[in-house]
Amino acid sequence: MRPFRLRLPSRTPLPSQRQNAYPAFYQPKTSTRTIDTTRPSLRQPLPINGPKTTTRAFGLPDLSSFLPNNNSPHRVLTATRNLPYNPALLYKVISSVESYSQFLPFLTASTVTARDPETGYPTQAFLTVGYGPLSETFTSRVICDVEKLTVEANSGAKYGEGQGGQGKSSSGLSGFFPGANEGLFEYLTTRWELVPLSGTQGPLTKVNLEVRFEFRSQMHATIMSSVEGQMAGVMIEAFEKRMREVEGKGQ
Repeated sequence: MRPFRLRLPSRTPLPSQRQNAYPAFYQPKTSTRTIDTTRPSLRQPLPINGPKTTTRAFGLPDLSSFLPNNNSPHRVLTATRNLPYNPALLYKVISSVESYSQFLPFLTASTVTARDPETGYPTQAFLTVGYGPLSETFTSRVICDVEKLTVEANSGAKYGEGQGGQGKSSSGLSGFFPGANEGLFEYLTTRWELVPLSGTQGPLTKVNLEVRFEFRSQMHATIMSSVEGQMAGVMIEAFEKRMREVEGKGQ
């Protein structure tokens, strides 16, 4: 009689147990993928050395470009105007140095300090130039020649005339006026000349103005270069305006 054997039904292995069913020398290939879940930064870090910068060399402008073309320190400016007035009336105005401050711009005071005892014409005067907080007073030697119809004003060490009063040499404005203080100019000469013109229906006189000067320093020449060429023109225009006022008053 054969022995009885009980056979149990086979059981399907679980998924976690199936890998053990493969031989030891064989392992199935598996693939893995890593997902980066970090959020990107919206702000990029600056370089350690900082941002790149561009530099430019800076230099002062060449002041020589502002200077007049004339290399000589001596300056001569002239202006001429034909005015419909008789010479006597014109001469009365240009010889009245005490009235200069009434029609010459920036001239705040004009005082005659000496006169010729015979003719009464001025021989010396103090002129004060003012602009804003700046003010200076200088001495001018005046020469009036009635026969030649000329009035000449000289100032500076060249003529033995210097600064008068208590003014300070701090402004370049005195270049517009007859005379100058020693601080700005080595010397300054203004000369008015009247030439009667004939052959006209009414009175007509040529007015010649000559301005001679020399700046004391190159700095003053640079500052005054922009108005240097206008000195004589500004003075004679102011004189012409003064003549119209005098004629209107019937003087």
